[in-house]
Amino acid sequence: MRKRIWYPAVVLLLGAATIADAAELYRYVNDKGVTVLDRSVPPQYVSRGYEVLDMDGRVKQVIPAAPSPEERQAMRTAELEKQRQRSADETLLRLYSSVADLDRAHGRQIQQIEGLIATANGGLLTLQSQRDEVQSRAASQERAGREVDPQLLQRLQSIEAERQRLERQIAKHREEIESVNAAFANRRERLAHLLPD
Repeated sequence: MRKRIWYPAVVLLLGAATIADAAELYRYVNDKGVTVLDRSVPPQYVSRGYEVLDMDGRVKQVIPAAPSPEERQAMRTAELEKQRQRSADETLLRLYSSVADLDRAHGRQIQQIEGLIATANGGLLTLQSQRDEVQSRAASQERAGREVDPQLLQRLQSIEAERQRLERQIAKHREEIESVNAAFANRRERLAHLLPD
């Protein structure tokens, strides 16, 4: 007796599920821009996206359009950028346990560059005294009515070339300080964001 009650219940449930599935409608836009209601979506329209409606016409599910090649490329680029940022954040947290640590590292790096600038400035002072001494000897030879020794003129040229090189070096180090300051400012802001309050 129980078996007879059981089988009709199963058949009734399966029949209801089949009716429910059959009652689903799909809404999509065709090639002419017309919205179509149908029991299935033709394969050529699936990639454009569609809606699944219940038998009362309510939207049960929205299937979005497949992304264009440009959108897929943009998503890949965004994912790569996210991975790059995650890697950079991990490195930042590994290097610095606090903002104070980062500030100390920043100070040390600036100090090193300023040391290089001070060394170059010391070189400029040495060159200045050498140039003064060579110019004094050249002037003495001119006052004595002699022709200036070519070696002195060559020495003046090499002193001038070295002076220009040191000045370029100092300018480069000053640019480096600006670059380091900007980089550490960005790192500081990111580290403050990553560390718990």
